Amino acid sequence: MGLYERLLEEKEEGERRRAGPLPARRGLDSKVLDRKLGGTPMDRPPRYAADLAMMHRLVTRGVRSQGGAYRLHGLKRGYEKEYAELAAEAQGQGELL
Repeated sequence: MGLYERLLEEKEEGERRRAGPLPARRGLDSKVLDRKLGGTPMDRPPRYAADLAMMHRLVTRGVRSQGGAYRLHGLKRGYEKEYAELAAEAQGQGELL
């Protein structure tokens, strides 16, 4: 048995122990993310979901390094409306519609 087959077997065994596969977005309890990613349109960039998840993490947990600040700034410029909604949610103002 090769390495790849063994890794697949271990993954399947872990899923059986957990009674199913892991959810796609663990630990992200954001109404804005659920709404935005629920029906992700096909005209969005390929990394849209990953970028929004990263922006949510940086907004809610805070920026801890200069690299994180650069990353958040780039995401803010690319997704201005989404940033405004995530920032409002993080500050306790709820969802912006």
